[in-house]
Amino acid sequence: MAVNGNDFRTAVSRWDGEVTVAVTGEIDLATAPELESRVKECLARRPRRVDLDFAQVRFCDCSGADALERLHRQAQEDGVVLKVTDVRAPLVARLFDLLGLTDLVEPRRSG
Repeated sequence: MAVNGNDFRTAVSRWDGEVTVAVTGEIDLATAPELESRVKECLARRPRRVDLDFAQVRFCDCSGADALERLHRQAQEDGVVLKVTDVRAPLVARLFDLLGLTDLVEPRRSG
C-alpha cells in the first residue's frame, strides 16, 4: 500500500517458526505506524525469530528508529529474536550507527 506518494510496502513470509518482513520504500512519520502494526501482528503469533529485510529501504528517520526500538523491546520481552537484515542504504546504516542500534542490526553477509 502506498502512503502519501511513498512506495512503502511490507510483505510477510512465514516458515518453520520464523518470519521475514520485507520492507520497501521509506520509513518516516507517515509510514512508521504501519510498519509497527504489521510487525506487532507477526510478534503476536509468537515466532522464534522475526527478520525485517531492509534491502529495499531507501530512508528511515527517527520515528522509524523509535518504532524499531519499541518493537525490539517487545520482541525481547516475548522471547522473540528480532533483527533488521540486509541494510543497504548508507543513510539508514548511518542512522542506526549514530543511534546505537547496532544490536538490532544483523551485519550484511558478503557474497
